[in-house]
Amino acid sequence: MNIAICDDDSLELGRITSFIEAYRCERNASVAYKSFQSATELISQAEKRAFGLILLDIMMPGVDGMEAAKEIRIFDTGVKIVFLTSSPEFAVESYAVKAYDYILKPVPKDKLFSVLDAVIADEHIPLEGFTVKT
Repeated sequence: MNIAICDDDSLELGRITSFIEAYRCERNASVAYKSFQSATELISQAEKRAFGLILLDIMMPGVDGMEAAKEIRIFDTGVKIVFLTSSPEFAVESYAVKAYDYILKPVPKDKLFSVLDAVIADEHIPLEGFTVKT
């Protein structure tokens, strides 16, 4: 799974990437990631490259995370977006962009791991048990 991580705070970005590295090792997961410090950079790359998951800060200078999510939804309706933010005030608005989850900072490692587990499980849904009516 390809993950995009976008946060203007380099310390937080480093923290999240270290959690993803730990997740990859502990779960032996096939996970690749790319880090971005601006939403504009993220949007540009997301148009060219498929990400399965975007971990996105909301409060950033210039284009904020919520606006970035709206832009990304125009060309990618399937990517899972998880907001990582220090404020609960945008939680309701996150439903408008069909956010997969909303995690308050500081991001707990176990919470991020459980979200990654859920996203990976969602991508491997067996087709057994589904009925297609024609």
